[in-house]
Amino acid sequence: MKKIIILSIVFLLSFIVFCIVKLPTVVALDLAKPYLPKELAIGQSAGTVWQGQMIQVRYQGEQLNNLRWDIAGWSLLSGKLTAKVRFGDPRERADISGYADISVGLFNHQVNISNAVVRSTVERAMQRLQLPLPVTAKGRVILELVEYSSGNPYCDMLKGEIASPDIDVQGLNGWFNIGPLAGNLSCKSGDVAIVVDPDNRLGLEADATLKANLDFKVLGYVKPDATLPKDVHDAVKFLGRPDSQGRYPLNF
Repeated sequence: MKKIIILSIVFLLSFIVFCIVKLPTVVALDLAKPYLPKELAIGQSAGTVWQGQMIQVRYQGEQLNNLRWDIAGWSLLSGKLTAKVRFGDPRERADISGYADISVGLFNHQVNISNAVVRSTVERAMQRLQLPLPVTAKGRVILELVEYSSGNPYCDMLKGEIASPDIDVQGLNGWFNIGPLAGNLSCKSGDVAIVVDPDNRLGLEADATLKANLDFKVLGYVKPDATLPKDVHDAVKFLGRPDSQGRYPLNF
């Protein structure tokens, strides 16, 4: 009898582990639905909760296509959920694409991200900003995170870079190229700080800060290169008077 009980327990535990390992993504999402944000829209799903795929995920106006993940189940024993995620198609300019290694604390809920790349567009980024001058531009934006740890309001640790390798701007006489822009990312008292690399054709020198409640501030100067079209030099005059070095102030 004792042997039968032990075998029954082993069988039951094995069955439970098997069910957890093979738990379909569709079933897991159905169970989690009451706890997910109402604005979150999820398309067709496939695979298991540990290794699966979502054809489409949409939240607050942004959409990820072909989201794939691979969760390390053994990481749960250390109180963390660790996963590798990939999304989008880098060959499709309209897609938000990239990859990342993500770790979430099961008890402190801290999020850590490393080895991450996110590709988007200049157009999409500008929709989120209120610029001091009306600008129509296009190009790619690439965010690279070496290390990130969540905190209040945004971070405890942040090291990375955000760059646009080639930006085109529409002027009165058509489109023209202003070249690349890049900035180094860091965390200052929980805020996201960006220091723009001054080696650019706009002569842009700026420190940008993303504070709580998406309060985005930029302080710096701009002094367009002489090779840029007259449209650019005329536009920066609306920023105010230049200083003794011919730089126009940025404060928005």
